[in-house]
Amino acid sequence: MSENTNTLFWVITGAVIVVGLFTLIQGNISDSITGIFNHFNGLFN
Repeated sequence: MSENTNTLFWVITGAVIVVGLFTLIQGNISDSITGIFNHFNGLFN
């Protein structure tokens, strides 16, 4: 990988980690999963 691609990779990885930690701290992961399942159940029922 070139220098720019490598830097972009780490920036994206860092952003994903930060968002993941923020979501964990907020406790919204289970709510989000439940919301997604409810959304699909609503589509198919």
